[in-house]
Amino acid sequence: MEKKINYRPIFGKRNVEEFLRKWNDKPEEFQKTEFKEILIKKNPSKDIMDIIKKIPKGVKISYTSLGDMDAMFKGLNHQGIALIKIQQNSKNSVYSEINELYLEIESGKKTLILALDRISDTGNLGNILRTAECFGVTHIILPERDTAPVNEVVERISSGATHHLKLYRVTNLYSTLEILKEKGYWIVSTSDKGTEDWDNLPEKEEIVLVMGSEGEGVKKLVLERSDFLVRIPLHGKISSLNVTIACGICLDRIVNR
Repeated sequence: MEKKINYRPIFGKRNVEEFLRKWNDKPEEFQKTEFKEILIKKNPSKDIMDIIKKIPKGVKISYTSLGDMDAMFKGLNHQGIALIKIQQNSKNSVYSEINELYLEIESGKKTLILALDRISDTGNLGNILRTAECFGVTHIILPERDTAPVNEVVERISSGATHHLKLYRVTNLYSTLEILKEKGYWIVSTSDKGTEDWDNLPEKEEIVLVMGSEGEGVKKLVLERSDFLVRIPLHGKISSLNVTIACGICLDRIVNR
C-alpha cells in the first residue's frame, strides 16, 4: 500500500520569514525536514524577494498566479508566499512532549512558563503566542479540551512566533500544574478577585502564569490551587480586557519588574 504523504503549508510573509530564520539559526533541527516546494506569486514584491534569498538550496520555487494561490488557500491571508512542508505522519508536529519540559526543569533549566486555560479563539491564541514570544517566553502549556489547535492559521496570526516556541498539549491542565508545583514552580493566576500588588511575586524563572478563557477566566479548580491570584488595575467604565491585551500586560509586569 502506497504511503500517504501529508503536506503542511506555512504561509504569510512574516510567518515564512521566521521559519527560515530558525532554519538558518539552528540548521541541525531541520536536517530531516522535507519540502514539496515554495509557492510565490508572480511579480513578487521586494519584501518577498528578500525572503526568497533566505530559502535553502534544493527547495523548489514555483511562481504562480495570485488567483491560483487564492483558490489554493481559500479565505486565508497567504500574502503571496507559502512554504509547503512534508509531514512524515499525521501527528501535529508543532507540539512537544510534556516530559521534555519536566526533564529540562530537572536539569536546572527553569524559565517562565505560560499556561493557557481554554483559549478557544484562533485569533486570540495566535496573538497571545506572538505576545509571549516577544516577552521572551519559550514554553507554553495548552490543554487539549476547549483550546484552539495550533494550525496553519494560528501560525500566520502569530507572525511566525510558533517556530520559536515549545508548545505542550496536555490532557489535564490541573494535573500538569500540580507536577510543576512539585518541581518548584509557583502558580500565578489572573482573577478579578486577585490582588493588584504584583511586587511580592517570586522570580520570573519560578512562575507559571495562567491566563484564562475569553469568557470564563481561569477554571475554579485551578484558581483554588494557585499560589498567587493577581488582577490588572482598571480605571475605565469597561470591566474587562481582551485576553491578548491582558496577557501582554501580565507578562510585562512579571518580566520587566
